[in-house]
Amino acid sequence: MSDATSPSPPPDPRERAGGVLFAGGGLLLTALVGAGLGYWAADREVRWLPTMLGALLVLGVLAVIGMAVGLYLQGPAAGRRRGRRRIVALGAVAVLGAAGRLVVERAAAPSPLTAMTAEAFERCFRLDARQARELDRALEQVVQTLEAQGDLFGTQEGRVPTADEEALLIDAWQAYLTAAVALDRLRLFYEDYYGFDLSRAERPRHLRAYLLTFMAELALYERTADLVDVLERNANVVKLLDLPRPERHLPAGGVARLREELAGVADLSRVVAGKRYLRWLAAAHGADREAAAAGLDGLWRDVERRLARLEARRARDLAALTVGSDLAPLRRKVKAWTFPVQAGVAEWLGDTRVGRPTGQYLIGEAELATVRGLLAPGDVMLGRKNWYLSNVGLPGFWPHALLYVGSPGALARAFDEDPEVLAWVRREAGEAAGDDLTFTQHLARAHPRAWAEALAAERAGDPLVIIEAVSEGVVQSTLAHASGDYLAALRPRLPAWVKAQAIARAFGYLGRPYDFDFDFATDTSLVCTELVWRSYRPLGDAPGLRLETVKVAGRQTLPANELARCFQREHGRPDRQLDFVAFVDGREGERRALVADEAAFLGTPDRPKWDVAQR
Repeated sequence: MSDATSPSPPPDPRERAGGVLFAGGGLLLTALVGAGLGYWAADREVRWLPTMLGALLVLGVLAVIGMAVGLYLQGPAAGRRRGRRRIVALGAVAVLGAAGRLVVERAAAPSPLTAMTAEAFERCFRLDARQARELDRALEQVVQTLEAQGDLFGTQEGRVPTADEEALLIDAWQAYLTAAVALDRLRLFYEDYYGFDLSRAERPRHLRAYLLTFMAELALYERTADLVDVLERNANVVKLLDLPRPERHLPAGGVARLREELAGVADLSRVVAGKRYLRWLAAAHGADREAAAAGLDGLWRDVERRLARLEARRARDLAALTVGSDLAPLRRKVKAWTFPVQAGVAEWLGDTRVGRPTGQYLIGEAELATVRGLLAPGDVMLGRKNWYLSNVGLPGFWPHALLYVGSPGALARAFDEDPEVLAWVRREAGEAAGDDLTFTQHLARAHPRAWAEALAAERAGDPLVIIEAVSEGVVQSTLAHASGDYLAALRPRLPAWVKAQAIARAFGYLGRPYDFDFDFATDTSLVCTELVWRSYRPLGDAPGLRLETVKVAGRQTLPANELARCFQREHGRPDRQLDFVAFVDGREGERRALVADEAAFLGTPDRPKWDVAQR
């Protein structure tokens, strides 16, 4: 009886010390094994995200599940209530770990940026970094031009602009929006920098992409804040620029919307987040030293200078935001072109239908499948979508022209083994071409960003096979997106290397803004037919398409209907420039489209353009 109630003897100090030493040795041995595996993984340049982090999360989940099972098996020894609580807590941790593993996998999904090879990324980065600087200078020049109008923004507060000043203000406003859109699209492409792992394997690309997207963000904020500061010195100037101008395709209320989208509180929050991430990269990874060693010190210093200028002018706002801001993502919650761009009214016209709901067209998948089987890279296409208000201002039945380039695979099959194309590639690329450089490799080297986007789309099963100039600018599109109610394809009667040259030229125009002045004199901005005209224009001794411009509203231009008219005029002649490929004819009254023949297409240039007449 006394034995049952007597207190247990105190633990032996030697046993306690032994237990501590044993547990410490086990932990040290585990740490040594972990350090060794970590060194091996680093030496093999194993990616931290998602490989290492994903593996650690899986091991962590297995560990806590094992601990929970162990507690359950201990039963009374673990204490009933306390043991249940521990099991529930460990189960919750396991669920969180499994969810984290899924998040890591999703975050590491490739994008057009991260899917590029290291070599393609380097070429793309060099080209885009130079373009970003040029666009930033264009924005700065607009602000300087307006600041030079001292009499308008100076002491005479609220003075009404003269006619000449009005013209200058509108031109400057449109130029600013054009450059801002181009810079914001570039920023959007590189904001997927987080998809590059921060380990040694991909940190150089992570750093480059981050610095470029943050530099573009800072430039857009700083230049827009400067512009708005100048404009708001004269309320009459703001009123002038806020007026809708359909002839310039400028929307109403543009100044306020520009300020909100590019120099608002949300943009300043991204500046704070970017600054913190910049400081963390320098402290945790010595990224400032890495940048200097990699030749990025100029870009790093540029970011630092821009931050210093913003801190000097927005110190109070930045301090307030810093209190509640953490390492927030730099990604925007709006599309790259939701702020008022030069295409404001044109986009409204292009998106406004008065006869059928937007998105419902006569051409279906069956007709597209037939056309796909007939097309070849280099074909010139014509398109029409009924009931759009934009058709009213365009002469003739056909309002739109586009260039079919085909998918990367189709381009390889068409041109990569053609001797004349390979010879042209060697002439075009010079010594860098070598004897083995193919046409598609040349496109990938010359236009890495566009090629990466095309490859990603082809892998996703929705290839970008069209290059066209639309209100958003010169873009790559799918055939389904580019088609509508009527579609035609014509094939230039030209050698393969000339078609390859035209496609390469079209790739070079990607990203340029739409030319709402329809001016063929320069190629800084392009309309749809100008893209085709410039891509196939004869140059030097090289043949091409001889497409004559016509005067419309006092300007030399080329309506899309003139391409069909050229085919009609030359039809049957041995020296004709275009052959018929396909025509999908809409039947508005029947709400369907059908694949028609060459004879039906021949009459389309003479059809009325009014939608009501298509019934």
